[in-house]
Amino acid sequence: MISRSTPPHRPYAAPVPPGTGLACARAGFVIAALLLATLAIADGLAGSFAVKSARLVLRGGVYHLDARFKLPVDAAVEHGLAAGVPLALEVDLEIKRVRRFLPDATVAELAQRYQLQYNAVSARYMLRNLNSGEQVSLPTVAAALKELSMVRQLPVLDRSLIASRGTYEASVRAKLDYGTVPMTLRILMFWVDDWHRESNWYTWTLEQ
Repeated sequence: MISRSTPPHRPYAAPVPPGTGLACARAGFVIAALLLATLAIADGLAGSFAVKSARLVLRGGVYHLDARFKLPVDAAVEHGLAAGVPLALEVDLEIKRVRRFLPDATVAELAQRYQLQYNAVSARYMLRNLNSGEQVSLPTVAAALKELSMVRQLPVLDRSLIASRGTYEASVRAKLDYGTVPMTLRILMFWVDDWHRESNWYTWTLEQ
């Protein structure tokens, strides 16, 4: 009997497509860069967050909102902004008619959204109104945060919607989101909390 030895089995290895190694290296570089950029926000949005003042001023038959906010930002947040991590602010406004024996009636609701992000090409901070598309270019992070902390002369309500008699209350609240990064990175950075903050409502009686 003639015995034949069987050659050892070798698993099949698919050829590597050209450029795959370079693509993987680029993807790894992007992930590493994003992780480094977000390391600065490991503490999240620390500090107090509040509406410091707000008022509605009647100009030309339209109520305009002026408001100021205390933002929960520190050196770590400023460093993150400089690394390209965006900061988003939403300003919510409610106007209600106060009724004695019935629930208050909502007259108007408004949500105004802004985004602050560093532009590496222009080396400036861009503050964009996401509702209107208007944007402002600012030279420093301090100037950008100061601008973000104020709403000035924002038209919100026509005077004709407010009756001559009755009591009306206006309320303003702010919401802040920091670090708009892909969900996969948020899962990787499980130690990061306080990505989202909300202030308390600031309420006052509307002067007609």
